[in-house]
Amino acid sequence: MLNKIVKTNEFMVLLILIALSAIVGSINPAFFSISTVFDTLRASIVYFIMAFGLLPIVIMGGVDISFVAIAAVTSYAAHMIFLGKDYQGSILVYFLIGCGLGILMGLLNGFLVTRFKLPIFDVSLATYTMWYGFNLFFIGATANFDMPKSAIGYYSNFLITAKDPFVGETGLHISILYALAIGLFVWWFLKYTTIGRGVYAIGGNRDVAIRSGFNVKRIMLIMFAMMGFMAAIAGVTQAFLSRNFNPVIFINQPLDVLAAVILGGAAITGGRGTVIGTVLGVLLIQVINRALILVGIPVEWQRLVVGVILILFTSIPAIRERRNRRVGHTTELIDARAQKSV
Repeated sequence: MLNKIVKTNEFMVLLILIALSAIVGSINPAFFSISTVFDTLRASIVYFIMAFGLLPIVIMGGVDISFVAIAAVTSYAAHMIFLGKDYQGSILVYFLIGCGLGILMGLLNGFLVTRFKLPIFDVSLATYTMWYGFNLFFIGATANFDMPKSAIGYYSNFLITAKDPFVGETGLHISILYALAIGLFVWWFLKYTTIGRGVYAIGGNRDVAIRSGFNVKRIMLIMFAMMGFMAAIAGVTQAFLSRNFNPVIFINQPLDVLAAVILGGAAITGGRGTVIGTVLGVLLIQVINRALILVGIPVEWQRLVVGVILILFTSIPAIRERRNRRVGHTTELIDARAQKSV
């Protein structure tokens, strides 16, 4: 059992996280402060949520980049609707309206993919461009800072607070609970439901999944709807955390989220991926970003470092799988020769 865990992608990511933290902490002790931990988790919240929504799509063997555009449109559109009505009520309504729009936008992706049998990436690229364009030309092209009264203070609504020797009082934002709840749900959904098992079956071999009785179209529609739902939560959460609604929020972030999912062990070809791995992948990217800043390395190096690690994490499993296949083929040849000699 232990030997099996050690060979997993998740364990390798964990080792890199520990080693990187130890190295950076030895160079700059501020890295081990409670403020760094809370800041890293705070910066990871919306990435966790988006990555959890993207994970099932990747497991099914698809690459989607439209989730960031869905996050932008749902949050900005909901805000502009309420802004015109001078709404000052609960921010929960923002989430309800945003999630409703997100589900519809996710279903549009799913409909185009399943109805016309189009590649997921092609559809997502088209809707990514379309939704950002829709935001800019039909809803608004500038960030809006007019927040409802209920959102005042949300930025500093902490779950727990602590005193840090470097920055003074710091806190862990309450929205981490959103990410925790969604992560637990996705873990349960993929592991214990028939639809979750169908997601892995589709990624492993779609034809076999169909012959096994899985309703592939229905499963894909549900996963795209779920992706849209979570993208909307991420968009609204980020807007309240940053205290403004931006029509082009996350426009440069889809590959960061996809990289986190792949670093966590999800196979780009489908059939493999876990929630724990996704969490570790997001944390690794966030830690890398903070580590480079703390040791004085320019920000431009962040993507280079993430890219190198991504190459390693996609190459190692492929090499390992090829080696196992070669060993299996050799074993079959030996068995065949043994049978002939008998």
